[in-house]
Amino acid sequence: MPKPVNLDMLIGEMESQFEGFHYYFHLETGSVVMVSTEILSQAEEEEPIDGLEEWEQTEYAQAVDILEHPSHYLDLPDREEINEYRMMENFCYSLDEGHEKQRLISAIQGRGAFRRFKDQVDQLGLREEWFSFRRECYREEARDWCEVHGVEYEQR
Repeated sequence: MPKPVNLDMLIGEMESQFEGFHYYFHLETGSVVMVSTEILSQAEEEEPIDGLEEWEQTEYAQAVDILEHPSHYLDLPDREEINEYRMMENFCYSLDEGHEKQRLISAIQGRGAFRRFKDQVDQLGLREEWFSFRRECYREEARDWCEVHGVEYEQR
């Protein structure tokens, strides 16, 4: 039986996902594996690995293992599933009525919302509050994911 996953490690992996990569939780080791979409496609197509760099061959082998043993892995939620925009929105509405709340609600409207929100959070001196709120949202996402998939976790 695998040891419980460290929730902080899982949160860190969920927070730091890159576009163009898939993230998997290995049920036996409790580790998170990152494989590029490109390498995963090559493994699915069983393309030759002769021209790949050594590190790409290692990633390719990991992709093959994921494809051959899907029951050993769980997909981590991606950025779309996590929805950081909703986190920003919830943070705005969690604030007391007033100027700060209205400025942040305005900042998240339309194109460029993430940049404007970040700028306003900094200007209003709410950076620590935002990061604390955001971290707790990720903690909730990670706990929910663990519970849905029957993965035991520990908090430190």
